[in-house]
Amino acid sequence: MFLSSYESSVDLKKRVSIPASFRKALGGADTVYLWPSLDKPCIEGAGQSLMNEFEDSMGDLDLMDKRRFALATYIMGEARQSKFDEGGRIVLDAELLSNAGISDKARFVGLGDRFQIWEPAAFEAMKAEMRALALESLGLLKAKPRRPGSNPQAAE
Repeated sequence: MFLSSYESSVDLKKRVSIPASFRKALGGADTVYLWPSLDKPCIEGAGQSLMNEFEDSMGDLDLMDKRRFALATYIMGEARQSKFDEGGRIVLDAELLSNAGISDKARFVGLGDRFQIWEPAAFEAMKAEMRALALESLGLLKAKPRRPGSNPQAAE
């Protein structure tokens, strides 16, 4: 699970270090998927499992549905596969950096099943808006039974 937020430098070669806890959340995979956010000035990131979920979810739509094509074009068609180097870094391509307004610093923000990469000041500006929406949305959270294997206390 991708949790917390971290700031990292972007070097001259456009490399950025993925937080160690995020690499761990990828379950030992050496690859991450990145795509421009559809509705925010940031980069979306995830592992293979979320990409599989996207594919499965799109598969529920009719084969000729324009919405299926739009989602596949934007998520799958815009996604980049980035492999970690020995130091846990990836290279962010110029288009992703430009779309997110990122230059020398990047803020990684965990969202559970995925993460986002923001220009730090843009993330801070958006936080107040998200806090207000989260407060408004608290009542939507409902307790659900845990998925098998997701309860860390079960092993005790």
